[in-house]
Amino acid sequence: MKDENIPKITEMLLAGGKMLAVHCGTCMSPLFEYQGKVVCPVCGDKVKAAAKTEAKPPALGKVEQVLEEKISSLAEQLAKETDHAKTLELLERMKSALEALDKVKKG
Repeated sequence: MKDENIPKITEMLLAGGKMLAVHCGTCMSPLFEYQGKVVCPVCGDKVKAAAKTEAKPPALGKVEQVLEEKISSLAEQLAKETDHAKTLELLERMKSALEALDKVKKG
């Protein structure tokens, strides 16, 4: 990625665009979801159909969100827990949730 593209990418973030884990096939800039469309902040709206299909399906996005919420909830419980056995149980649950989240994010 070229340094001169950073202001365009920053502008897209500030406008509320969501950076995706997919890059533009033309300029290798990260693609963004903005106003219901997948766009390249450097090339404009010209995103090839193949790049669009690489974006995460909505169901996986929902799973990712639920796992992140669950991890947050477990962290809150862990912070308050004083019983050693329950602490270990919470840590084991967090480990499982983090592993699942990692798999979802990798696709």
